[in-house]
Amino acid sequence: MSKLLRADFVRMFKSKIFWAGVFCMAGYAGLLVFTSWSAMQTAPGYYCFADDIFLVGAMYISIVIAVFVGIFIGEDYSSGTIRNKHIMGHSRTAMYLSDLITCSTASVIMHIAFIVVIIGSSVFGIIGKSRTSIENMAKIVLITAFSVVSISAMILLISMLIPKKSAGVVTAMIFSILLIMIANTIDYRLSAKEYIQPYTYTVTNEDGTEQEIEQPLTKNPKYLTGTKKKVFQFFHDVLPVDQIVQIYYQESDNNKNFPINSLCVTAIVTGTGIFLFRKKDLK
Repeated sequence: MSKLLRADFVRMFKSKIFWAGVFCMAGYAGLLVFTSWSAMQTAPGYYCFADDIFLVGAMYISIVIAVFVGIFIGEDYSSGTIRNKHIMGHSRTAMYLSDLITCSTASVIMHIAFIVVIIGSSVFGIIGKSRTSIENMAKIVLITAFSVVSISAMILLISMLIPKKSAGVVTAMIFSILLIMIANTIDYRLSAKEYIQPYTYTVTNEDGTEQEIEQPLTKNPKYLTGTKKKVFQFFHDVLPVDQIVQIYYQESDNNKNFPINSLCVTAIVTGTGIFLFRKKDLK
């Protein structure tokens, strides 16, 4: 296992796609900082603080992780490295775990690269300093790091089962986008109000006259209740991108359970991946 890890980490740090992912996240952070700084110069009363944007990257990092993991694992298949590792006596479990540790580490480094740029910009006064304490920010970074590892484990499962690099990358990217869409959909449904507030609007009749129509207080058909709401909340607390969304929008006081949830998801996904990978024909 140690030899596998050593070889995988050497290959990771030599990988152009890894450094591209790091610079992509850092560049995205730089773009957000520049946009926020520009808005502060032109919009009176607007002021951006570091904690307003330092988790934006984590909400979309799954796409970058999908590209990196898909290519990183795909190159192992295309070069025959995975097959050679098995021939040399390495177990499939050890191979899978080594890839998990390597890809998770790479993903966390990309996550930290984004945050470092945001925090660094606040230190130099380009944007406002964080309104929350250093201890709380460190806690949030640690919690979201667990979520990022969980995302890596889910994407690794897909990549390890698809030997063709192009197909693996495309499938992983589609899956990563689905994670983001699911998170936004669940968040939207859970934040729906029980009632739609009364409002008025104006329509123009055929004769050109305008008529004001009043919409009374009505029950919101999208409002969740009972078991359905509990199911939505369960997935909102368990799925890694959903966890990041909740922390970003400060919607949950249950953050301390997120690392446990992420570890459980990582363990289940990894166990499933190892089981399926052990049955896979390594041509």
